[in-house]
Amino acid sequence: MFCPNCGTSNDEGALFCANCGTRLEFEPVVTEGSAASDNNAVPQQPEVQTQAQQPAEQPQAPQINEQVQPQVQTAQVNVQPQVTPMYEQPQNGTMGNSAKKPFKLSKKIIIIGAAAVAVIAAVIVFICVGNSLTNYKKTAGSYVKAVEECDWAKAYSLVQIPDSEFLTKNAFITAHSEATGSAVGNMRVIDSFSSKGRLPGNKAVSVIYTTATGADSQDLLLTVTDKHYMLFFKKYKVSTEDTVVSDCTINVPKGLTLFINDVLVGDQYKSKDSGKNSSYDVYKIPYLFNGTTILKATSEFTEDYTKEIYPSYDEYTTSISSYDIKFAEDKINGLKDQAKKDVTEFFDAAQKKSDFSTVSDKFTSDMQSSAKSTYNGYVDTFKSTYKQISNFKITTLNPSMSDTTFRVDSNDGCPTIKVGYKISYSYTYKYSSDTKSHERNDSKSSAYVYYKYADGQWKISSMGLGVSIY
Repeated sequence: MFCPNCGTSNDEGALFCANCGTRLEFEPVVTEGSAASDNNAVPQQPEVQTQAQQPAEQPQAPQINEQVQPQVQTAQVNVQPQVTPMYEQPQNGTMGNSAKKPFKLSKKIIIIGAAAVAVIAAVIVFICVGNSLTNYKKTAGSYVKAVEECDWAKAYSLVQIPDSEFLTKNAFITAHSEATGSAVGNMRVIDSFSSKGRLPGNKAVSVIYTTATGADSQDLLLTVTDKHYMLFFKKYKVSTEDTVVSDCTINVPKGLTLFINDVLVGDQYKSKDSGKNSSYDVYKIPYLFNGTTILKATSEFTEDYTKEIYPSYDEYTTSISSYDIKFAEDKINGLKDQAKKDVTEFFDAAQKKSDFSTVSDKFTSDMQSSAKSTYNGYVDTFKSTYKQISNFKITTLNPSMSDTTFRVDSNDGCPTIKVGYKISYSYTYKYSSDTKSHERNDSKSSAYVYYKYADGQWKISSMGLGVSIY
């Protein structure tokens, strides 16, 4: 079939020209029995479908003549209920411009709003928490409850502690080690009228409560700490006016190291006049807790000594007696052996007529002159031609210590100790005029040696050797 408009060949039965879109007119072939159904021979729906597709495929679709338009419109009306369920956005956009778009918040605005709400909520929580944690009445109540129930670690955290290395949590717990506790109930905290409480930064309260033994109350003074809580809130703690004592004096024998509740007491705490004309060091301690305090005195020569004290008032004074300090057992045994060795070597060198320098290192510096004189006296005896001495022997030397109490030299504070011993010895003597030698024995003569720890060694500071050769 050829288009009457452009002459293009089209398929048989085509309604429109494939080239220009002109409606094709043809005479339908009528067969027998078909006349009654001619009205239904050409369905309108394919016309509509073809017409709907043409604008997208054919650039010349706008050239459709006016005679076709009414037929297309009629087809669209008849078919519309079956086609319209699917909405198709107009390609030219003219209908979109006339429709209102729904209001929509940007993502940025939502984020900013959420952040603002979060900040406001955080500020509110911050203020509420800060006020709660810094409430002085709450602090007072918590302290009394902790004290009554012997929760000393908790109580320590609520006390205004002066700056001191001796006011540790361990020291606070030790100070109250003998206390017994009871559960607290029915607590009320009220402001009280106190001259100290009216001072800036102070709060005075009365804490009223009950325990198993009945009703009770405590008056407390609270002070603002140097550091604010979370930078903005005043933080109150319980005053230490009844908890801490100041300016305590502790006298300790020289040569010992002092600990207070296991804290080393340094030399900076010794008073300027400490140890002058005395065998004691004087320590001045700025603060101690009111209550049980453990002192410990130690040295490399002595057994550890501990003492409980109970500071309860300012300018409290106590002492550690030297009679309470004992030399350690291993040090005692070592000095016994050393005394036996030193005395034996002393006489061996004298019998050999050796110079004093061979034994001088056994004596302290201030003992050198006296020891040399004694030594040279024995050497002269062995050198005598009038009375010849030979075969000198120490048969027994039994050292002992009747007193192991710790002692120090009052001049320099060096530890000293006395080693006593029993000595037995024998020798042969012969006068120049005699033709016969004689034997002499001295058994169990008493003698002693004093030792002082000087220059890192135990050295003889005094002696009575107990040997007489005549």
